[in-house]
Amino acid sequence: MNDDNITRVRLDPENVSHGKTDWEKVEAMTEEEIDKAAEADSDCLPLSQQELNEFRRTSITDADLVVRSLSSC
Repeated sequence: MNDDNITRVRLDPENVSHGKTDWEKVEAMTEEEIDKAAEADSDCLPLSQQELNEFRRTSITDADLVVRSLSSC
């Protein structure tokens, strides 16, 4: 494994990051407002039903193989 491509992060329990999401605003939104906001986000558009149908289940073993193959690059 090449350590040059690995970023190590140590979490500080005394200084926990809670992100920048305004959860009160999100919780106050209707489903229609959430859908409209998601559709307006060109960086992460919602998946169509056809795209969702193309997903397949993977096992932990499959995911582990992907991680191992990526880490060998």
